[in-house]
Amino acid sequence: MKRHVLLTFILSIWLSQSLSGQVDNSFGSLPPFTKWYQNPLGVSPIALHTSNGIIIPAIAAGAILIFTKKESLLARRASLYTDIGYTKGYYGSFSGLYHSNIGMNYMLRKYMSAGVEFTQVYINDEVNNVYGCGIRPFFRFYPINKEHFNLYFSSGAGLIYFFDNYPKPSDFFGDMREGTKLNGCPKYGIGTEFKINSRLNISAGLWHIHFSNGDNPSFERNPGHDSNGFSVGLSYKPGK
Repeated sequence: MKRHVLLTFILSIWLSQSLSGQVDNSFGSLPPFTKWYQNPLGVSPIALHTSNGIIIPAIAAGAILIFTKKESLLARRASLYTDIGYTKGYYGSFSGLYHSNIGMNYMLRKYMSAGVEFTQVYINDEVNNVYGCGIRPFFRFYPINKEHFNLYFSSGAGLIYFFDNYPKPSDFFGDMREGTKLNGCPKYGIGTEFKINSRLNISAGLWHIHFSNGDNPSFERNPGHDSNGFSVGLSYKPGK
Protein backbone atom coordinates (compact mmCIF):
# COMPACT_ATOMS: atom_id res chain seq x y z
CA MET A 1 0.00 0.00 0.00
CA LYS A 2 2.81 2.43 0.88
CA ARG A 3 4.40 1.81 -2.49
CA HIS A 4 1.21 2.69 -4.35
CA VAL A 5 0.82 5.85 -2.26
CA LEU A 6 4.39 6.84 -3.11
CA LEU A 7 3.83 6.16 -6.80
CA THR A 8 0.66 8.25 -6.80
CA PHE A 9 2.48 11.10 -5.05
CA ILE A 10 5.36 11.08 -7.54
CA LEU A 11 3.06 10.97 -10.55
CA SER A 12 1.04 13.86 -9.09
CA ILE A 13 4.23 15.94 -8.86
CA TRP A 14 5.06 14.92 -12.44
CA LEU A 15 1.72 16.16 -13.75
CA SER A 16 1.86 19.37 -11.75
CA GLN A 17 5.30 20.09 -13.20
CA SER A 18 3.87 19.47 -16.66
CA LEU A 19 1.05 21.93 -16.14
CA SER A 20 3.37 24.61 -14.80
CA GLY A 21 5.91 24.17 -17.59
CA GLN A 22 4.02 25.94 -20.36
CA VAL A 23 5.78 28.46 -22.53
CA ASP A 24 4.20 31.58 -23.90
CA ASN A 25 5.09 32.27 -27.53
CA SER A 26 3.22 31.98 -30.78
CA PHE A 27 4.80 28.69 -31.81
CA GLY A 28 5.55 27.17 -28.37
CA SER A 29 1.97 27.42 -27.11
CA LEU A 30 -0.82 25.23 -28.39
CA PRO A 31 -2.40 26.25 -31.68
CA PRO A 32 -5.78 28.05 -31.42
CA PHE A 33 -8.85 25.83 -31.06
CA THR A 34 -6.80 22.79 -30.01
CA LYS A 35 -9.12 20.23 -28.42
CA TRP A 36 -8.33 18.55 -25.11
CA TYR A 37 -8.02 15.15 -26.76
CA GLN A 38 -5.41 16.46 -29.22
CA ASN A 39 -2.93 17.12 -26.41
CA PRO A 40 -4.33 15.22 -23.41
CA LEU A 41 -2.03 16.61 -20.72
CA GLY A 42 -3.04 20.13 -21.74
CA VAL A 43 0.41 21.68 -22.02
CA SER A 44 2.33 23.16 -24.92
CA PRO A 45 4.26 20.70 -27.11
CA ILE A 46 7.68 22.25 -26.48
CA ALA A 47 7.30 22.50 -22.68
CA LEU A 48 5.86 19.00 -22.47
CA HIS A 49 8.36 17.16 -24.57
CA THR A 50 11.71 18.77 -23.90
CA SER A 51 11.48 18.33 -20.13
CA ASN A 52 8.88 15.67 -19.44
CA GLY A 53 9.56 13.19 -22.23
CA ILE A 54 12.31 11.32 -20.40
CA ILE A 55 13.87 13.51 -17.66
CA ILE A 56 10.88 13.70 -15.31
CA PRO A 57 9.99 9.97 -15.69
CA ALA A 58 13.63 9.13 -14.93
CA ILE A 59 13.50 11.23 -11.76
CA ALA A 60 10.27 9.52 -10.71
CA ALA A 61 11.75 6.07 -11.43
CA GLY A 62 14.92 6.90 -9.50
CA ALA A 63 12.91 8.03 -6.48
CA ILE A 64 10.88 4.82 -6.53
CA LEU A 65 14.04 2.68 -6.72
CA ILE A 66 15.57 4.54 -3.78
CA PHE A 67 12.54 4.53 -1.49
CA THR A 68 11.14 1.05 -2.18
CA LYS A 69 12.57 -2.41 -1.62
CA LYS A 70 13.82 -4.61 -4.44
CA GLU A 71 11.35 -7.34 -5.39
CA SER A 72 13.58 -10.41 -5.50
CA LEU A 73 10.70 -12.77 -6.34
CA LEU A 74 9.66 -10.88 -9.46
CA ALA A 75 9.89 -13.44 -12.29
CA ARG A 76 10.49 -12.91 -15.99
CA ARG A 77 11.53 -9.32 -15.66
CA ALA A 78 12.53 -8.88 -19.31
CA SER A 79 10.23 -8.93 -22.31
CA LEU A 80 10.57 -8.23 -26.01
CA TYR A 81 7.83 -6.60 -28.05
CA THR A 82 6.88 -5.40 -31.48
CA ASP A 83 3.97 -3.22 -32.56
CA ILE A 84 2.61 -1.23 -35.47
CA GLY A 85 0.40 1.84 -35.39
CA TYR A 86 -0.94 5.02 -36.92
CA THR A 87 -1.23 8.59 -35.63
CA LYS A 88 -2.74 11.67 -37.28
CA GLY A 89 -1.28 15.17 -36.98
CA TYR A 90 -3.68 17.81 -35.66
CA TYR A 91 -1.94 21.02 -36.72
CA GLY A 92 0.86 22.19 -39.03
CA SER A 93 1.11 19.70 -41.90
CA PHE A 94 -1.61 17.38 -40.47
CA SER A 95 0.63 14.47 -41.50
CA GLY A 96 -0.42 10.85 -41.36
CA LEU A 97 2.23 8.86 -39.46
CA TYR A 98 2.68 5.08 -39.81
CA HIS A 99 5.07 3.64 -37.23
CA SER A 100 6.50 0.26 -36.25
CA ASN A 101 8.54 -0.42 -33.13
CA ILE A 102 10.74 -3.19 -31.76
CA GLY A 103 11.75 -2.91 -28.14
CA MET A 104 12.81 -4.43 -24.84
CA ASN A 105 11.11 -3.78 -21.50
CA TYR A 106 12.57 -4.64 -18.08
CA MET A 107 10.53 -4.70 -14.87
CA LEU A 108 12.27 -2.78 -12.07
CA ARG A 109 9.29 -3.17 -9.75
CA LYS A 110 5.91 -4.83 -10.19
CA TYR A 111 4.45 -1.42 -11.00
CA MET A 112 7.40 0.17 -12.89
CA SER A 113 9.69 -0.71 -15.79
CA ALA A 114 12.32 0.80 -18.08
CA GLY A 115 13.07 0.00 -21.69
CA VAL A 116 14.20 1.12 -25.10
CA GLU A 117 12.62 0.83 -28.52
CA PHE A 118 13.79 1.18 -32.10
CA THR A 119 11.22 2.98 -34.20
CA GLN A 120 10.61 3.23 -37.93
CA VAL A 121 8.17 5.78 -39.34
CA TYR A 122 6.66 6.72 -42.66
CA ILE A 123 5.04 10.16 -42.96
CA ASN A 124 2.77 11.17 -45.80
CA ASP A 125 0.64 14.22 -46.62
CA GLU A 126 0.12 16.65 -49.50
CA VAL A 127 3.70 17.95 -49.16
CA ASN A 128 5.74 15.40 -47.20
CA ASN A 129 6.67 11.85 -48.15
CA VAL A 130 9.51 10.67 -45.92
CA TYR A 131 10.89 7.72 -43.95
CA GLY A 132 12.74 7.89 -40.65
CA CYS A 133 14.26 5.67 -37.99
CA GLY A 134 15.27 6.32 -34.41
CA ILE A 135 15.78 5.12 -30.86
CA ARG A 136 13.69 6.01 -27.80
CA PRO A 137 14.33 5.10 -24.11
CA PHE A 138 11.19 5.06 -21.96
CA PHE A 139 9.70 4.38 -18.55
CA ARG A 140 6.37 2.71 -17.77
CA PHE A 141 4.25 3.00 -14.63
CA TYR A 142 1.58 0.37 -13.93
CA PRO A 143 -1.47 1.33 -11.85
CA ILE A 144 -2.81 -2.15 -12.71
CA ASN A 145 -0.51 -5.16 -13.15
CA LYS A 146 -2.32 -8.48 -12.81
CA GLU A 147 -1.38 -11.94 -14.05
CA HIS A 148 -3.67 -11.77 -17.09
CA PHE A 149 -3.94 -8.02 -17.63
CA ASN A 150 -1.99 -4.83 -17.08
CA LEU A 151 -2.51 -1.11 -17.71
CA TYR A 152 0.36 1.35 -17.83
CA PHE A 153 1.33 4.96 -18.53
CA SER A 154 4.45 5.25 -20.69
CA SER A 155 6.68 8.20 -21.53
CA GLY A 156 9.95 8.34 -23.41
CA ALA A 157 12.06 10.48 -25.70
CA GLY A 158 14.94 9.92 -28.08
CA LEU A 159 16.27 10.88 -31.49
CA ILE A 160 14.99 10.15 -34.98
CA TYR A 161 16.69 10.64 -38.34
CA PHE A 162 14.57 11.38 -41.41
CA PHE A 163 15.96 10.69 -44.87
CA ASP A 164 14.79 14.14 -45.95
CA ASN A 165 14.01 17.35 -44.09
CA TYR A 166 10.68 17.17 -42.25
CA PRO A 167 8.34 19.02 -42.33
CA LYS A 168 8.73 20.71 -45.72
CA PRO A 169 7.73 24.36 -46.15
CA SER A 170 4.24 24.64 -47.55
CA ASP A 171 1.89 27.31 -48.86
CA PHE A 172 -0.81 24.63 -48.69
CA PHE A 173 -0.47 24.32 -44.89
CA GLY A 174 0.46 27.96 -44.30
CA ASP A 175 3.90 27.40 -42.76
CA MET A 176 7.00 28.21 -44.81
CA ARG A 177 9.49 27.03 -42.20
CA GLU A 178 11.47 23.89 -43.02
CA GLY A 179 12.35 21.17 -40.53
CA THR A 180 15.56 19.18 -40.28
CA LYS A 181 16.60 15.56 -40.76
CA LEU A 182 17.59 14.98 -37.12
CA ASN A 183 14.82 15.53 -34.56
CA GLY A 184 13.79 14.64 -31.05
CA CYS A 185 11.02 12.01 -30.92
CA PRO A 186 9.12 12.07 -27.59
CA LYS A 187 6.14 9.78 -27.20
CA TYR A 188 3.71 9.26 -24.32
CA GLY A 189 0.42 7.48 -23.79
CA ILE A 190 -1.41 4.62 -22.14
CA GLY A 191 -1.09 0.95 -23.02
CA THR A 192 -2.42 -2.41 -21.99
CA GLU A 193 -1.45 -6.06 -22.35
CA PHE A 194 -3.62 -9.18 -22.28
CA LYS A 195 -2.10 -12.57 -21.54
CA ILE A 196 -2.35 -15.19 -24.31
CA ASN A 197 -0.18 -17.83 -22.64
CA SER A 198 2.79 -18.00 -20.26
CA ARG A 199 5.08 -16.27 -22.76
CA LEU A 200 2.92 -14.19 -25.11
CA ASN A 201 0.79 -11.10 -24.54
CA ILE A 202 -1.23 -9.06 -27.00
CA SER A 203 -0.89 -5.31 -26.58
CA ALA A 204 -2.68 -2.11 -27.55
CA GLY A 205 -2.03 1.54 -26.85
CA LEU A 206 -3.11 5.15 -27.40
CA TRP A 207 -0.22 7.52 -28.10
CA HIS A 208 0.80 11.14 -28.54
CA ILE A 209 3.93 11.52 -30.74
CA HIS A 210 6.00 14.65 -31.23
CA PHE A 211 8.89 15.53 -33.56
CA SER A 212 10.95 18.72 -33.34
CA ASN A 213 14.58 19.79 -33.25
CA GLY A 214 14.26 21.94 -30.12
CA ASP A 215 15.02 25.17 -32.02
CA ASN A 216 18.37 23.76 -33.15
CA PRO A 217 19.70 25.18 -35.42
CA SER A 218 17.08 27.91 -35.01
CA PHE A 219 13.47 28.73 -34.19
CA GLU A 220 12.82 29.34 -37.89
CA ARG A 221 13.85 25.72 -38.66
CA ASN A 222 11.57 24.03 -36.10
CA PRO A 223 7.96 23.75 -37.34
CA GLY A 224 7.46 20.44 -35.49
CA HIS A 225 4.81 17.72 -35.58
CA ASP A 226 2.22 16.51 -33.04
CA SER A 227 -0.17 13.62 -33.59
CA ASN A 228 -2.43 11.18 -31.75
CA GLY A 229 -3.24 7.60 -32.60
CA PHE A 230 -2.97 3.93 -31.67
CA SER A 231 -0.84 0.80 -31.86
CA VAL A 232 -1.34 -2.96 -31.63
CA GLY A 233 1.31 -5.60 -31.09
CA LEU A 234 2.72 -8.61 -29.28
CA SER A 235 5.15 -9.03 -26.40
CA TYR A 236 7.23 -12.11 -25.58
CA LYS A 237 8.75 -13.12 -22.24
CA PRO A 238 11.80 -15.41 -22.60
CA GLY A 239 13.21 -17.58 -19.84
CA LYS A 240 11.71 -20.04 -17.45
